[in-house]
Amino acid sequence: MSIGRTTRFRSGIMVILIGLALAFPGLADYKQNVGKGLNFFSRDTERSMGQRYSEELNAKLPLITDPYVNDYIDQLGRKLVENSLQPDMNYHFFVVNDKDINAFALPGGYIYVNRGLLEAAQDESEVAGVLGHEIGHVIGRHSTNQMSKQLLLTGILMGAAIGTSAKSDKWGEIVGALGGVGVYFTTMKFSRDHERQADWLGLESMAKAGYDPQGMVDFFKIMDTQSKGKGAGLAFMNTHPLPAERIKNMTKEIQILPEVSETPIRATRSFEVCKERVSQWPAPPPGKDKTLAAALASLDTTDQYQTTQPTVPEPSFSPNFGNYTFEIPAGTPWYDTGIDVYYGQAVFIVAQGQIYWKKNSNEWCGPDGAPNTGKGFWKPIPSVNTGTLIARIGDSATNVFPIGSGRSFQCPVAGRLYLGINDDNAFDNRGSFQVAIRAGQ
Repeated sequence: MSIGRTTRFRSGIMVILIGLALAFPGLADYKQNVGKGLNFFSRDTERSMGQRYSEELNAKLPLITDPYVNDYIDQLGRKLVENSLQPDMNYHFFVVNDKDINAFALPGGYIYVNRGLLEAAQDESEVAGVLGHEIGHVIGRHSTNQMSKQLLLTGILMGAAIGTSAKSDKWGEIVGALGGVGVYFTTMKFSRDHERQADWLGLESMAKAGYDPQGMVDFFKIMDTQSKGKGAGLAFMNTHPLPAERIKNMTKEIQILPEVSETPIRATRSFEVCKERVSQWPAPPPGKDKTLAAALASLDTTDQYQTTQPTVPEPSFSPNFGNYTFEIPAGTPWYDTGIDVYYGQAVFIVAQGQIYWKKNSNEWCGPDGAPNTGKGFWKPIPSVNTGTLIARIGDSATNVFPIGSGRSFQCPVAGRLYLGINDDNAFDNRGSFQVAIRAGQ
């Protein structure tokens, strides 16, 4: 299809375009831009959302109410928060009476740890590693970043006000459109970059708090080994997949952390008392263990915030933008979007999903690709990771460039827009990327 030839943009469009360009630095190092990226939610919105989701879950999950256990986890968590990049955030910690080895974070600082994880941990540094990792997800704003991508992919956009910071008054409509906490968990999957960034943030806060950061690596190694042996009740690895490269990265990071104590904390008497009291807490009856999955299944995942479908206002710039969605299967060489772009045109592309980039393997990556592979079929961008979503304008190989999970740009040339995957010829053609394109007219 042909798109109009005007080269002038409304000022509102330019504001949004500039904001999106700053939000997506391309393949920037995961240590940078913490908390940045596409996000339609303010910090206040995240806290309100997390509180509401937490209230829903707490009505369904069996929480351990032992005062010692709760105080111990709260103090440990707050010690890590005080040594994090955002020490003033208000967190809430909960211990779930669930034998599954799991931990998870809700938006705004609501963090849950299962008794199964406390029982599996060998010392306090390992628990600190898990909490530090979850705190890293909150600081990185990973959940609302994923939700923002989902909103864009499903076409739920709250108008030009989103691009100009008038966000907080619209969150009820957005959450109502997405659904409650049940839908939040069924659609949520952190990217590899999110997991790597949470690893790094957790290691740094552990070191500053005086803990041995090796505790995080040790715990994740145990979980990785158990997951390969299909250990029972290992829910943690379902929500936090751990490719081997992450363990290697963490080990390297520890060597250059500036604030590791010469006598770092590992085992403590407080942890031993906590673990002993948890073991004495009555377990749910056999077959009636209220896991997170069971709690979510018992929730009404229909619209819990509005009795009718919310009215989503049309973006004020809708006459000047075309909206398109596509699914790009793994193994796709070049996908013809049917969009003809012109020189100087504003285009914004966002993507999510996963593909299996290594043949006969469960190794997967998101649109930002598998890091440090050193492989890439499409030239002249050999530095782009294998599996990265890429784009081409026209038929020339000189107009190939990376997209990843999101990128805004002004077209350098005119021609047909194609999307592809940076293939190293080893895909086994499983998985896909879901892509949304907004193209100025």
